[in-house]
Amino acid sequence: MLRGEFTVKSVTAATGAQNKSYPDWLHRGVCAALSAMGVQQPYAHQVNAWNTLYDGENLVIATPTASGKTLCYNVPVAHALLSDDSARALYLFPTKALARDQESSVRKLLALCGLDAKAAVYDGDTPADVRRAAKKSANVIISNPDMLHAGILPHHAGWAQFFSRLRYVVVDELHQYRGVFGSHVANVFRRLDRICRFYGARPKYVGCSATIGNPGELAKKILGHPVRTISQSGAPTGKKTFLMYNPEVVDPVMGTRASAFRTAAKLAADLVQRDITTLVFCQTRRGVEIVLHYLRDRVRVEGDVQEVIRGYRGGYLPNLRREIESDLRDGRLKAVVATNALELGIDVGELDAVLLAGYPGTIAATHQRAGRAGRRQHPSLSVLIARSTPMDQFLAHHPAYLLEASPEQALVQPDNVEILLSHLRCAAFELPFGDVECFGTVLVTDSQAALSVLADEGILKKSGERFHYVANGYPAADVNIRVTMAQNVVVYNMTDNEPLADVAAHSARFELHEGAIYQHEGSTFEVTRFDPANAKAFVQPVAPVYYTTAVDQTRINLLQERRHRDIASSTLFCGDVEVLENVVGFKKIRFKTHENLGYGDLSLPPLTMETEALWLRFHPSITQSFNPATAALALDGIADALLQVASLRLMCDPRDIALSVQTAVPEGGQQTHWQPVVYIYDTHEGGVGLSERAFDEMELLLNDAMALVNGCPCDEGCPVCIGPPVSKDQTGVKDAARTILALLMGSARLGNEVCN
Repeated sequence: MLRGEFTVKSVTAATGAQNKSYPDWLHRGVCAALSAMGVQQPYAHQVNAWNTLYDGENLVIATPTASGKTLCYNVPVAHALLSDDSARALYLFPTKALARDQESSVRKLLALCGLDAKAAVYDGDTPADVRRAAKKSANVIISNPDMLHAGILPHHAGWAQFFSRLRYVVVDELHQYRGVFGSHVANVFRRLDRICRFYGARPKYVGCSATIGNPGELAKKILGHPVRTISQSGAPTGKKTFLMYNPEVVDPVMGTRASAFRTAAKLAADLVQRDITTLVFCQTRRGVEIVLHYLRDRVRVEGDVQEVIRGYRGGYLPNLRREIESDLRDGRLKAVVATNALELGIDVGELDAVLLAGYPGTIAATHQRAGRAGRRQHPSLSVLIARSTPMDQFLAHHPAYLLEASPEQALVQPDNVEILLSHLRCAAFELPFGDVECFGTVLVTDSQAALSVLADEGILKKSGERFHYVANGYPAADVNIRVTMAQNVVVYNMTDNEPLADVAAHSARFELHEGAIYQHEGSTFEVTRFDPANAKAFVQPVAPVYYTTAVDQTRINLLQERRHRDIASSTLFCGDVEVLENVVGFKKIRFKTHENLGYGDLSLPPLTMETEALWLRFHPSITQSFNPATAALALDGIADALLQVASLRLMCDPRDIALSVQTAVPEGGQQTHWQPVVYIYDTHEGGVGLSERAFDEMELLLNDAMALVNGCPCDEGCPVCIGPPVSKDQTGVKDAARTILALLMGSARLGNEVCN
């Protein structure tokens, strides 16, 4: 029996289709093929997409899930092949599963067009002999950015025929390419563009995206070309019901609620017993296995429950994933528990319900996952089950953010120095650089300056008017396009030596040091060994007695201020900083009572990084009305709340940004008149634009932080809002945090006036 509450119910009415006739220029063979597929009249946005490409423009399609985006690019490719059987197209997808799914779709259309053209997947799962055949004769190569980066571009001489005839480059799930990954991929496309020009090709680019706030801006930055955006869908939709469920509180002191995994299993079991085909999304592979175990235990069906309720995640062998996809598409399964691998556009047939065991991290991803249900215009149900995390609880208490706010904007920073230099090395390996050549949208002067840096390092050598690659090795092999420099740390469970999780290198210093208590999916582990040099940490299960918090000494040096502005009782700045982090120890805090059980010393190498940051310099009068200790704790709590809501607003992983509260005594002032400064900085070397966007949206972030604090039912703080009290006698910190936030928002004044 569920004891929580449904905090949201949203019902969207069904809509009809908006159709258009086939354009006059479209090859009759394509029209006949579409008619054979049951497409008598295409949707309006599909025809608009075809006309855009026919007119020679690049394109991004940002219509909802199940709106027929695949035909927006498959039809122009089929038309090109019917007009010229030597034409080539390159399709790029972020996952192998999606690539395999799209392979069957394009092959079907080409066959119905009467074409002898070939479409082939070229990725890490493709056998060597198939790769050789695909490179030689395939008209459509289906791959992913990683393979393009490391397996195709560095060997472009063997692809000369393909590149010289390349007409279209299709980039699906464009919204996946954000942050560090997107910044790398943008540089991969700069390299692709150089090679296409070298072979005399000028392909048209087609991007497909989920509904995000800036699809055109993102596409222009990723693809490196101006694009036209089509976001109005002409596809019909069925009635959609969206619910948000907040499980009951099981520990009021810690703010802990009932497990989202168990709740998802209970709801899924009820749906399956009512013959409602259900897809459950979990955030991690381990979460998939936990929910799958709970669900199979609760469901009683005819036949083998193992065969009708399946899991789907990375780590499954390719043949098993294809089998599960086929069974789901053909209606042989009652439920699937999956990671985000099924969030993307794989055709999974008719689904009645989708359950989300936790907020996926973005509004866009929430809509994308919920959109997997009702894909054939049937009524559908989507339920988001909140976890005990600050983000989930913020949304549970403020559902308008999820239902009414615009989807987030995806950010990339292709000119990040570390990322740019790494791809310039790869590009110079592929083709020499001229001394007046620019790299993508980087100015000629800046491109040449960067090439000169690489020449000074002995990687390039200038001979005449060209820069040549002269270093040893194969540069693309050393560039992981999923990260900047540091590799994620893999956590191994010592009971079975299996990987448990992976943690960003920056966060690992605070979460995975020796002696740390690492919490994962409701279980508690102690870190027995941390090996940062090899990006590994080893943990063993322990009883949940206490948790640990790292004690760090962070110093931030200002390098360059670029912008500043006043907001209420503070001044906001944005610029470049040097961050020096030194983790010196950790505290052991007993669960529930928050009693300090001891302190451990640590000796980790200090981290030095240049990155982008914003900083909020408080007026000293803000904290003068509080006990200094209370004010300091309140500021730490405000920083915790800001960190959580910032990751929501900025559409990023919380680990991509960090906060530090520091103090400065005004020159000639007294120690009691300290001036607090809150820094928000990108945790990736050089920055990826997150801090600058936060600078523009600080008022929204402060409002969100206040909403998070006010919406939490705890008395003195907990992990869901400002963090737990540092001692059981701590009082007044949460109220102080509220007051300081109100001052920063301009909704309160110092003195006896009450906050608005």
